[in-house]
Amino acid sequence: MRVEPMIPILRRSRATPICDTRNGRMLLIALIPLLLIVAGIGVWLLISRPPAQPGVDEGRVVADAFLASIRDGRPDDAWQSTTAEFKSAEGREVFRKRVAKMPVLKSPLEFVSMQTVEVGDQSRGEFLYRSSQGETAGKTVRLLVGNEYGAWKVDRLTTE
Repeated sequence: MRVEPMIPILRRSRATPICDTRNGRMLLIALIPLLLIVAGIGVWLLISRPPAQPGVDEGRVVADAFLASIRDGRPDDAWQSTTAEFKSAEGREVFRKRVAKMPVLKSPLEFVSMQTVEVGDQSRGEFLYRSSQGETAGKTVRLLVGNEYGAWKVDRLTTE
């Protein structure tokens, strides 16, 4: 008399192997294009990011226009050419009063140099101007120029 075991024995059949290599290949074939797309997006983001600071010529155009607006008695135009951070820190009326009290901004200024400074975790271009005439001779004006939504704008104004 033959006794059947209580626990069925697992038998491998040729129709259903335990490790199907075709499924692994299909998964690999599906992942390669996905990885290429993710890598492409990463490269595009690195390349398309705008620079944090302008070149000397680009920044001078912005800084010169800002200073000319103030010198010509148009502080509102100068204020409009600043970043949102500048505007939130210094409202239009406060800016008008502040520049009115700075005689160095009314005199002709000469470009001295441009240097890179770190503000927080971002590099900015700092443009230095110096007055060479009258009672404001030797005073320095510093303008930080930064990128805001693809446009160069004045981010900070200081005088010494």
